[in-house]
Amino acid sequence: MKNIISEIILLDKPVSSVNDIGHPWDLIHKIGDLLSDIPSSNSSIDNVVINEENGPVVIDDTATVEPFTVLNGPLFLGKNTLVKSHSKIANSIINHHCKISGEIHSSIFQPYSNKAHDGFLGHSFVGSWVNLGAGTTTSNLKNNYSNVSVKWNGELIDTGYIFFGSIIGDHVKTAIGTNLNTGTVIGIGSNVVSQSFPPRYIPPFSLYYKGKITKISFDDFCNTAEKAMSRRGKFLSSTEKNILHNIYKTC
Repeated sequence: MKNIISEIILLDKPVSSVNDIGHPWDLIHKIGDLLSDIPSSNSSIDNVVINEENGPVVIDDTATVEPFTVLNGPLFLGKNTLVKSHSKIANSIINHHCKISGEIHSSIFQPYSNKAHDGFLGHSFVGSWVNLGAGTTTSNLKNNYSNVSVKWNGELIDTGYIFFGSIIGDHVKTAIGTNLNTGTVIGIGSNVVSQSFPPRYIPPFSLYYKGKITKISFDDFCNTAEKAMSRRGKFLSSTEKNILHNIYKTC
């Protein structure tokens, strides 16, 4: 996945081979299989509904689930993940150190990403260090129920599924009220400021604002990334910066 520079994490563990992953849309539809052999945590949390009828609900001991939340299996909540009050989460993998809220269905979050406010996220793959502004919402089903297509490696590909939302690359930021169409791909390091549907493909390191796409300077990107990472006690390593800069030069 070119939108992800770090190791792919599933169930809080690195995936041994990228070749085992397949496309993001295939991975989304394998969430139940990935969790099928893992026993539920058998957790009981005050004022939280935990429904295991359709699969296990696995909650790490260090995860926090605030009151008045509904958790529907299959579901994995990783280490130090926070689920805020009044959330509804189902059929998803939320890896470690994420902050989530609102309605999330059939989605995968890589570590250190935030969706800390209301809004619907469905059948989507979210990279690391993403911040989704309040009210950010994805469409995951077309009005005519036809298969969702995505722009992937320069080609328009039929996913083969009628349900698919967005692929959101590492270090992406969305403004409040952002609406994403089915099959939207947002490249690594991009910033989306829009209350109407932005394009279904936004190149890496782009600012989408007032209907126009401009390229973010690499220094500005690094400054923002370093500030965001420092809030979690992390830093942008020279190796990561070199990888990102190589991607930047090809965009």
